[in-house]
Amino acid sequence: MKVLNQIQTIEDFWLYTDSARLETTYSATEYVDYLQAAPIATLSDIFHEYRFFIRYFISDLGILMYKSPFGKFKCMIGEIIADELGSSPDKTHLTLWDNFLISLGDNPDFLETSRYPENITLLEELSQKMWDNPFMYSVGLRGMGAECLCQIYLSAAYKKLQKNPEIVSIEKDIDWLFWEIHTGEEDITHGEMIKSAINELLAEDPNRLKDLVLGYDHAKQVWDTFWSNLHTRYACLST
Repeated sequence: MKVLNQIQTIEDFWLYTDSARLETTYSATEYVDYLQAAPIATLSDIFHEYRFFIRYFISDLGILMYKSPFGKFKCMIGEIIADELGSSPDKTHLTLWDNFLISLGDNPDFLETSRYPENITLLEELSQKMWDNPFMYSVGLRGMGAECLCQIYLSAAYKKLQKNPEIVSIEKDIDWLFWEIHTGEEDITHGEMIKSAINELLAEDPNRLKDLVLGYDHAKQVWDTFWSNLHTRYACLST
């Protein structure tokens, strides 16, 4: 695999992720650009699908914690899961997202119904790969690919939403708590925690690098597919 030939050391890997984040920033801007002009009904449809990413992500973090060796990384993933679940059912990040959806006008009776089954298949395959592949592959796939790349897309979407005239007109009625958490210091802190813990894992066993790279590279592909699916379906509606 070409990417493996380019990455031989921990330093190479972090340079690769920096480049990937830059590429993701450009693609995220393209994929979410139409959010600035999309009608609220379209925004509701798009963000309705994103809730399934959140739901699967929280469960996949549980798989990752289960597979983690006892030590700093397992404890760190436990902390992130605790943040995602909140202190009670009404404070989980999935619930906070649902509160946002409902404030946009989404029907609370149909939150569990996906309107884009292709993305559900994609997320199901991700969960299966968490079980089927080595621990370090799972770290790249969900510990980094989701936790770190996700923040780029959310930040880009948040900026576009804040400029959407229909959103501006009702912004005081929208529940923004999820966005405030995920485009703020908490997600940045999570990224820094993950990088530090991964450095320790690779220092213990440099041979783990290959699986980490493969998992992270696959996560990039899935992210691109997930958002391009929604982009293909909805972008034309706002043109």
